[in-house]
Amino acid sequence: MKNKSRSKDAYTFMFFPEGSGTPFTLRVPRYLIHMTVVSIVVVLAGLGVLIYKIGDISLKMQLVHDLNEENNRLREHSRDLEISSEKITNIDSMTAYLRRLASVAELKTGAAAPQPAAAAAPAVTGAAQPPPQPDRAAGAGAAAARRGAQPVTEFAASIPNIMPVDGWVTRSFLNDPASPHLGLDVAAASGTPIRVTAMGAVEDVRNDKYYGLTVEIRHENGFVTRYSHCSQVLVQPGDRVNRGQTIALVGNTGRSTAPHLHYEVMKSGKYADPMSFIGAHKQQ
Repeated sequence: MKNKSRSKDAYTFMFFPEGSGTPFTLRVPRYLIHMTVVSIVVVLAGLGVLIYKIGDISLKMQLVHDLNEENNRLREHSRDLEISSEKITNIDSMTAYLRRLASVAELKTGAAAPQPAAAAAPAVTGAAQPPPQPDRAAGAGAAAARRGAQPVTEFAASIPNIMPVDGWVTRSFLNDPASPHLGLDVAAASGTPIRVTAMGAVEDVRNDKYYGLTVEIRHENGFVTRYSHCSQVLVQPGDRVNRGQTIALVGNTGRSTAPHLHYEVMKSGKYADPMSFIGAHKQQ
C-alpha cells in the first residue's frame, strides 16, 4: 500500500539505451514537475508583460520627444510674435509722432499765411520814402503778427500755453506722493529747438546733477517754467524772452536715458500740470 501511494506522488521514466546498454529508470516527484511547469508559465508571463511595458515606454518616449519638438516650435513662434508685436508698437509710436509733426506743420503753415499781407504793407508807402521807425508797441504787434496771431496783452502773453518743443509726450504730469512726476516729458531728436512758452525773463541757467542743463524762466502772474536735459542753452540770466523764442536745444544731459525735454510749470510756487494750460488756451 505504501509503495502504491508513493508511486502516485511521482512519475517514473524508463530509459532503454540502444545496443547493449542497461535500461534504467528515473523517478521525478510530482510536485517538482508542477513547480517547473508553473515556473515556466510565470517566466513566460513575465516576459510578455516586460515586452508590453517596453513597447509602452517606447511609445511614451516617442510622444515626449514629439511634444518637446512641438514645444520648441511654439517657443520660436512666440518669439517671432513678440518681435512682431514690438515692431507694431514702434510703428504705432512713429505713426503717432508723424501725425503730431504733421499737425504742428499744418499749424505753422496756417500761422504763416498772414505774412504776405504784412510784408506787402510797406510797399504801399512807395520806394522813395523810408518806412517809419516803429515804436515798442508796434514792434510787439509786428512780432505777434509774424507768429501768425493777433497782438495780445502782456497778461495773456505771460500764460505758458503752447508746447515747448515739437515731439510726442512720453510721460505726463502726475502729482502722486507715492510716485510723483511734476512735469511733462516730450521726446524729440537731439538738437530740436526748445521754445519758451510765455513772455518773461531768464531767471537761472544751471547744470543740475539730475536734470542736466536747465533754464528757468519767470513770467508775470506768478508763473515759472523750467526746461531741462538741454544739450545747449541759448540765453543768459537776465535776458528778456518772448513767447515762441528758441531758448535752448533738446539734449540728453543729467539723469536721462534718451533725448527729451522735461518741462515744468509752477503757479505761485506750486507745481501745475502743463497740459491744463496748453489745452485751455491756443497759441497766440
